[in-house]
Amino acid sequence: MKLQVLNCGTPYSLRGFQSLSDNKTLGIRTGSASLPAKNYVPPQWCPKTDVLAIPEGRALRLVRLSGGQTVWRRMLGDEKSKLSAVNNKQADNAIRAIAWSPQGKTIAVLYADGLLVQREWTCGDIVHQVRLGAVDEVVAMEWVVGQGDYEDTKWNLPQLSLLDRGQPVPGADSSSFESLSAIVVVGASGTVWVCLGGILTLPPAQLPSQKWTCPSAINARVCRGKLFVYIVDRSAQAALYSVDIPLLVSPTKLLSAFVPLSAHFSSLCVYIDHTLDMLVKEALDRQQGASRPFLLHTFEHVLRDYGVDEVTSPESELCRYAVSGRPSEATSHFLLAKLKSTKLTQWESAGRLGAKAVVRLIYQNALPAIERALLVASKLLELVPDLNTQTNDGSRSFDGILRAIAIMGWLYSRLNEYMEMILEEQRENQEFVDWALMHINDLHWQNNGSHHSNDDADGLRPSMPAVDYKTLLRFFHKTFARSSDAASDGQSDIQHILHIDDEHSRLQNAEFTQAYFDEIVRRANFNALKIAGGNATSHSSAQEPFGFVFNSAELLEAVRPSGTSSVHTPTCVEAWQEAKSQISQALEWPSHVLGDSVQWNPEPVVSAMLPKDMGEATRSDMHYVSDSPQSTEDLVFIATATSSSQYLVLLLGAAEPQVARIELAVDMAIDETRKNMPIRVTWLAFFDDNTLGIAFTIDGCDHPFIGSISYRSTKYYDASLDIRDVPASKLEFVQLLEIKHASANVPNALVGNGNQGRRCIAVVEMRGKAWWPYDMDNEEDSSDLE
Repeated sequence: MKLQVLNCGTPYSLRGFQSLSDNKTLGIRTGSASLPAKNYVPPQWCPKTDVLAIPEGRALRLVRLSGGQTVWRRMLGDEKSKLSAVNNKQADNAIRAIAWSPQGKTIAVLYADGLLVQREWTCGDIVHQVRLGAVDEVVAMEWVVGQGDYEDTKWNLPQLSLLDRGQPVPGADSSSFESLSAIVVVGASGTVWVCLGGILTLPPAQLPSQKWTCPSAINARVCRGKLFVYIVDRSAQAALYSVDIPLLVSPTKLLSAFVPLSAHFSSLCVYIDHTLDMLVKEALDRQQGASRPFLLHTFEHVLRDYGVDEVTSPESELCRYAVSGRPSEATSHFLLAKLKSTKLTQWESAGRLGAKAVVRLIYQNALPAIERALLVASKLLELVPDLNTQTNDGSRSFDGILRAIAIMGWLYSRLNEYMEMILEEQRENQEFVDWALMHINDLHWQNNGSHHSNDDADGLRPSMPAVDYKTLLRFFHKTFARSSDAASDGQSDIQHILHIDDEHSRLQNAEFTQAYFDEIVRRANFNALKIAGGNATSHSSAQEPFGFVFNSAELLEAVRPSGTSSVHTPTCVEAWQEAKSQISQALEWPSHVLGDSVQWNPEPVVSAMLPKDMGEATRSDMHYVSDSPQSTEDLVFIATATSSSQYLVLLLGAAEPQVARIELAVDMAIDETRKNMPIRVTWLAFFDDNTLGIAFTIDGCDHPFIGSISYRSTKYYDASLDIRDVPASKLEFVQLLEIKHASANVPNALVGNGNQGRRCIAVVEMRGKAWWPYDMDNEEDSSDLE
């Protein structure tokens, strides 16, 4: 049986739908198994970067549409950051929705547990994340930009790409501005979440009507600062509601500045958290194989071989040797001879490499990130008092950011101190190893005798070299000697500057840690913070441009409780956790103040009764037409169809709502006879302000089809009419193509780039491994198209 689609109505255009790839199909290596249609998340195309984002269960893959190369594939479990770590046993924590940022720089990913994550498209790193709370089945997520235009507002917005010591700190001349944006999430129960900048989550708004408790389809789209929600219940009743979001229509200058600054602050916090995690890991690796306790362990075996009682502490024994000089020269030479030179060399080499890794993370990553975080925090500190003066939330947020600035300043100085201690320790280690290797070689040479022909005239061995007790004593003393004061406050123990593994010790020192931070805040010289540019002042050096230099000894004395001989000095990780806690509390406040900025309109924009045979698996899409920026009338088009229905319903939400019905059937030639064949719609997508794309299959055909219709030229009728009384229009394609590379058994999704530049579409198999990009505006003859 031969099938051929015939012209029906307007002749099919031979222009358009030309393959953008030579092979007319692009393969994809995907780990996505066959997913149920209910959990299928359609891909999204970013025209600005020509990248297609394809959800694959719990993973997200980014692919270049022009060539098919995978940019990256990420899962939450792949992140090293503790913030991003999730329980891999939660197999149901799959991706529920994705949305590209308006600038195309990041992509938002919403998971089933309510975690909203933003990733950079170039590398896949997480830059923001926020938990929306209990999120039901997500039906729509969109990232929109507010309509406010404040070109005169300029702020310093440090970027993560500038985190390099070779790059200057952004100053007053490197200003930039970002428009207010928001991520809007709609749940199947009619709940709406609005997340300003992707970080400030407003309280959710709920559809007030109770008659939509069992919707079979729901769709949403943001248009001119309004969120339009299209709902179809199981009784085939359809309605289009609108939600007012004044923040997106007329955002204030203050809010337009606060949200982007907070977003940059949040991304810097995630970056610093990830950097500290890597720093702790590198320090632990160095501690295990290249630390002085590791060398002590090696000396312990030497002492036991020498005959030291196992009950005696090797540390005390070595200290006694070093301090008293007994056993004397022979014992020292014996220890050096027993300690293999290869072990010393390996120990010093591992320590040197570990020190370089630690110093590089601090100097190139941690310190520049803290500098920029201090810059953004100082800007937020200027804005917070003006956001709301009628509640105490603003003052508490101001105090929280101020406290975070002081703690981050102390952390900046502490990391500098830690870096210097690591470098100094490594210099001493190298000095000791060089000295030890020299004496070991001399001892081996003496024991084996001279092999040179120019020995002393009497034939005797050279005299025993003198032991440099100054070097030996200094190294032993710094390595093994522990004074009670130094041991109590932990200042001399380098491994405890970054973090403490013992949970009990952290809880026991929590009260003293808070007292220490309180004193830091009290003694901080905030005037030393240079708000514009972070340049050095008279109170600071070039290495510490913010002037937060604290005397640890004075702070310990100031916060030492009565009757206690020592106070725990906070670790760098503890300091950062406290600063991050203060930041988190400060950034939560605006969402409570702006909670009434999302309001449902009680009456629907348009309502209609759809055909009963449309069923529950409704496929719909919504599009907002913007003919002119000066136009104030909202034209919202909605297309609704299913694979089992015989009609495509078009709803027009405007001042006078209208409805249209299109018969889903095509004229075909079957064995030289013509027949009107019904089609099964698998996907609907508005390509632009004039074209609606349809992916469909036909009984008897092995391959699916894609076509486009001009939905604005369709005859519309008053929406108050019963849909069954609306005259049905013929299906007239403007463009049509049979995809002979795809199977009709696998549904296909359509992805378009709208009116942004060259109009293109992509056809993506829902559960397959390929897609087909096509050009819609090909000027050449496409008669050879399949």
